[in-house]
Amino acid sequence: MRKIGKKYHIEGGEIIKTATGQGIPEDEPTFLFRGCDRLALRALKWYLGLCIEDGCTQGQIEEVRQIVQEFEDFAYSSPTMKQPGCTMGR
Repeated sequence: MRKIGKKYHIEGGEIIKTATGQGIPEDEPTFLFRGCDRLALRALKWYLGLCIEDGCTQGQIEEVRQIVQEFEDFAYSSPTMKQPGCTMGR
């Protein structure tokens, strides 16, 4: 099973919310950041600030903090960081 963060996984080609077993409808937009995207960390830090500002649950805030830390660790140790879209899908 391929996990997407803590909340989701892929099962049978479908994105599933792990806690409920419910699939995300195909017509619902989704977005995925990869660790090698050199802009992702800034976007995630901004999102963390929005979660705090909006009064999200402590669980949500801690999960996003953990994701930010994982992206930071990857960014500082990986030689694969790149500008998004620079490989044009190759």
